[in-house]
Amino acid sequence: MIYLKTSIGIEIRGEDLLLSSLQGNLSGGTFTHFKRVADYRHRDTMELRQEIHIFLKNNVLGQDNIVLGIPRRDILLRHLELPAEVADNLKQAIQYQVQSFEPTEEDSYYYDYAVLNRTGKNKRLSILLVMVRRSILDNYLQLMQELGIQPALVTCSTLALTNLFLQNSKNQQDKTYILADVAPSSFELLVLHHGIPVYSQEILKESDLGWKNLILKEINEAASRIRLGPESSIEQIILAGESSEEAYESIKEEIPECALLKNITHLKSTAENRRYLQEAATATGLAHIAMTRNPAVKINLLPAAFRFKQPRWAYISAAVLGIFILVFLAGLFLHRPIQDRQLVEELDREISSLKTSVARVQALRKQTEDLEKEIHTIENLFRKKDANLEVLQELTTILPDDTYLSNYIYRNGSITIGGLSDSATDLIPILENSPLLHNVGQKSGIFRDAQTGKDRFTSIEAELEE
Repeated sequence: MIYLKTSIGIEIRGEDLLLSSLQGNLSGGTFTHFKRVADYRHRDTMELRQEIHIFLKNNVLGQDNIVLGIPRRDILLRHLELPAEVADNLKQAIQYQVQSFEPTEEDSYYYDYAVLNRTGKNKRLSILLVMVRRSILDNYLQLMQELGIQPALVTCSTLALTNLFLQNSKNQQDKTYILADVAPSSFELLVLHHGIPVYSQEILKESDLGWKNLILKEINEAASRIRLGPESSIEQIILAGESSEEAYESIKEEIPECALLKNITHLKSTAENRRYLQEAATATGLAHIAMTRNPAVKINLLPAAFRFKQPRWAYISAAVLGIFILVFLAGLFLHRPIQDRQLVEELDREISSLKTSVARVQALRKQTEDLEKEIHTIENLFRKKDANLEVLQELTTILPDDTYLSNYIYRNGSITIGGLSDSATDLIPILENSPLLHNVGQKSGIFRDAQTGKDRFTSIEAELEE
């Protein structure tokens, strides 16, 4: 299948790099490819570059729309409540907040923020502030550069999973959900309340605790941190990550509201990649941010110097290509109706030119049909006339010598005979055996003639065979 748009998510996950691609056309996206590059920190850079290049080339994946996901442990998340009056100078107010976290130049941050909603009677601004140390992000960007990758956007992996869930699930408003991204040695717990992230924490897996006890412990801790009231309830716990299915098996009986992300998301996937959806959930969420015009929470930590700014004239070729595609599609859809209309018009012209000839043929056909009717009538008349002679000859042949006919009537395919016979009742079976007659019957009585002593019959009727 040919796709018009491709996005790639790259998640830095422990010692591995996870690459996931979404491809689509006019709307939505399909999870088409996934690759885990193991132990990238201890491998030769050129070897890694070649491996990633082959993956992208073999699957025909463009590199113009790549989103890099930074691990939660490298990110500082802060939820801010600011008065509505600072809305006009919000950027400056956020900068003041960031500076409070930067005691030295070495501790400086890249940051971005998103306005989540307006809360309270005074419509206070709820802000999500995301920060990463410059040194950490610079190292990641250096690595991407060495691998031949130029990200178009850098964000927190936590928000990738958030966006994937919020934009592929329904009816999250006024409800509380918990997302757990489960890795073999740790998991991240994320709480979504009224459709916005309110709590995020990465927890290392303790060797003496199973997944059930560890997850339940951290859920209780999160509920107390966000002050979840007794009237509030957790709608569902959604698990993602390569160890999520193992964790699900251990807690599904204890928590019936628990579910795997692949079973509740509406994200499309190719058949061969469906099995990777749990493992690739966060990387796919990163790709989904680039595929979606308005993600639920959009954060871009990529420094301004690395951001690609498209000059206005560069859109001309894309606009021309778009117009060409629209004209082509219009022609493709309109070609058949136009061709059909031309064919109909041509047929109408041919029909008009043949009307005189058709009228002449129809007149000849009518004359032929009239003549056929007259011939049929005459044939019937001759057939009936000839039938009289044939019937009289048949009667002369089959009637006994002691039988004399005094009257013979032919009318509408039937005959009536009368006369004298030694035994008039014996005449009926004789007539029935004739191949020319059927339905023979006596319509009047038989009586003895005083002069001759024979039976006199006046009305024996029979129908002629067709």
